[in-house]
Amino acid sequence: MTVQICSCEGLNAKCEKCFGSGYMNTEEAKKSSPKRKESVKKEKPDSFVQVDMSSLQRKEIQNIIDKIITSLDLKSMQQMRMLHSIPFNTTTFRRDFKDKFESLRIMENEKRNLRSELNSLLKELASSNFSSHIKFNHLLSDKDIDVTSNRELKTLLREYKKLKK
Repeated sequence: MTVQICSCEGLNAKCEKCFGSGYMNTEEAKKSSPKRKESVKKEKPDSFVQVDMSSLQRKEIQNIIDKIITSLDLKSMQQMRMLHSIPFNTTTFRRDFKDKFESLRIMENEKRNLRSELNSLLKELASSNFSSHIKFNHLLSDKDIDVTSNRELKTLLREYKKLKK
């Protein structure tokens, strides 16, 4: 029995296919479109900055920064949902949930690209003598995660549970 990513991407808590987890069994996955699996494998995300940054005004740069932060928070939330759906107490969780760990790795690479864009935008703002206050809404938004480290993933889950209490 294999697991596949649902079309709602785990954003709909009342989804009848995945029940909000973002993953569904292959029997149900055969009914969905195969295009979703190809888009998950996409390694290079689209950039938020399409033009030369020096031609942008402060307000435009701030709007792009807000979009990047929102995207980082959303990806972090999805990563945490995936981490919560993995049973770390079994001995074969890496083998059984290979797809989830691959998705975690892809999302982490996308988040790193977004963070590098964010840093370049902040440098652009600083060079034009403007300051910007950045506040992330999720624990994982500003952290680099080593998806290959079981200990780090378990520690992140514990930290998140402590924050929720």
